[in-house]
Amino acid sequence: MAPVVLVRADAGPRIGSGHLVRQLALADLLAARGAEVVVVTTGDDPRITAAGHRNLTVPEQADATGRPWPVAAQLADARATIERAGGAVDVVVVDHYGLDHVWEAEVRRIADRVVAVDDLAGRRREVDLLVDHNWYGAGSAGRYDGTVPDGCELLLGPRYALLHPAYAELRKESSPAAVPPRRLLVSFGGTDPAGETRTVLEALRGRPAFERVEVVVGSRAALAPGLEDLVADVPGAELHVALRSLAPSLQRADLAIGASGTATWERICLQVPAIVTTTAPHQSGVTRALAEAGLTTWAGLVGEVGVDGYRALLDRAAEGALPLPPPLVDGYGAARVAHAVLPTRPTGPDDGLRLRLAGPEDAPVAVARGDDPAGWVAAGNRFASDLVVPDVVVVVVEVDGVPSACLRVTRDGPDVDSINHIDILDKRAAGIMDDVLDRLVWPCSEGEPTRLAALVPGQGGR
Repeated sequence: MAPVVLVRADAGPRIGSGHLVRQLALADLLAARGAEVVVVTTGDDPRITAAGHRNLTVPEQADATGRPWPVAAQLADARATIERAGGAVDVVVVDHYGLDHVWEAEVRRIADRVVAVDDLAGRRREVDLLVDHNWYGAGSAGRYDGTVPDGCELLLGPRYALLHPAYAELRKESSPAAVPPRRLLVSFGGTDPAGETRTVLEALRGRPAFERVEVVVGSRAALAPGLEDLVADVPGAELHVALRSLAPSLQRADLAIGASGTATWERICLQVPAIVTTTAPHQSGVTRALAEAGLTTWAGLVGEVGVDGYRALLDRAAEGALPLPPPLVDGYGAARVAHAVLPTRPTGPDDGLRLRLAGPEDAPVAVARGDDPAGWVAAGNRFASDLVVPDVVVVVVEVDGVPSACLRVTRDGPDVDSINHIDILDKRAAGIMDDVLDRLVWPCSEGEPTRLAALVPGQGGR
């Protein structure tokens, strides 16, 4: 019988679409692992059924305000969720600013395993696994100290960015952004209540034209009056409404202007420099930290940047003065989380284990460790160097198709000091490393091209 995963998330004009979008990315990967995914919301959302998942609805709580909601509202929502579920499920995943340990303790009546996806920290949780793909600067790893139970597994940082699986594939095909940028993407997410898209378009009028300007609005409801006329006034501009995925437009871009949230990690994954305007104070921490580390450009809060502010930033972009995104996100974050939500049950010691030679697209596997930007830069430089040094080969360890570690191998064998830990994707993790090291050999002789054979029984290296 397929495991059942119940997801509780919401979307709407007030809270945006970010929670639901990232849960749909996770849901698709859980379904690929054989799960039946049921998404519980306070209103029907066609995106859920379009993705092939069941959508159950619960009543909106009248006093559901604040972060978190009052205890009575949380309990009412949890009990409505339990009633709609109609019985026990294997896992409950909650991604909601209004719900905390009160809701989580109540839903344990129907699930032995509860998972939270969070951004805020500071709330007590009653979960077995907590995921936060954000980075708030050095010390981010300690944000949940004292708020989760003993033994709760933490998956923290951009390595676990909850992006749609398409991003992992598109990243392999991405090329460096042109400088100066020729193609611009303007997108402020599923909603744009402050009308920031209009401000950017006004800043573009009368400027030297981009070859292409893609303006993406999340829904017809978010299409402000007069916006279509503004788009028509910008040479090379075209308007898209309610795209199924932003990924293809983002891949085509040399520069993106938009909101923070999950879009930050989407842009970094596809190596697109960005001008970021934060639409909510709770999202400013991540953008501020990235900007202070020299990893992105923070324009400011919505309503504060203005036409002149965007024009000044566009001038900087034309001069090639904006920072390039670091190699922190490879697009496999949601897959890593899916493995942790539903751990693999191997049929044998070699099940799911694969070794292959690394390519440039694998830099995040080596780089996205810890929370020190200087360490990321150093790791990225070393990784790039190792790919071209004749006497060094970098091997990627994959578990169930997910890149999990990079091993630096020389003629003398694996460089133990360079070995990154393998993610705890399943209960085999503790025994995998020794198995991997036993299989690495360097079949080299004088005059033969330097190469590595990464051998798994019945499978040669790439």
